[in-house]
Amino acid sequence: MRPVLEPGSPAAVTLGRWGMAVSLVIGAVLVGRVIRNFPYLLPNRLPGLVLYELGPGLAVALAIGAAVTITRENGPRLGELTRLALFVLAAIVAGVVVLVWEFAEILQGQWI
Repeated sequence: MRPVLEPGSPAAVTLGRWGMAVSLVIGAVLVGRVIRNFPYLLPNRLPGLVLYELGPGLAVALAIGAAVTITRENGPRLGELTRLALFVLAAIVAGVVVLVWEFAEILQGQWI
C-alpha cells in the first residue's frame, strides 16, 4: 500500500513545518496555563512575580515568532502578517479550549 504523502515530498515538508509550528503555539498556551495554575513552583520574590505576570504572554509571543520563522520557507506563499494572524488565531482557540476544559463545571454551559 502506497503512503498518502511521499516522505520528503514538498507537501510532506510543508505539513511537517506547519504541524510543528502549530504544536509550538499550542504548547506555549499550555505552559502559560501551568505557570498560572502553579505559582508556588516559581522562584520567590521578584523573579517569580515577573514570570507569573509576563511568562504566559512571553511564551506565546516567542512561540508565535518561532512559528512564523519555521513556516517562512516552502509551502504556501502566505505573507508574514497572514501567518502571524493564523498563529494568533491558533493561540486564541487553544486558550479558549483550555479555559473551557478547566472551568467547565463552574460555567455549567453558560459560555455557549
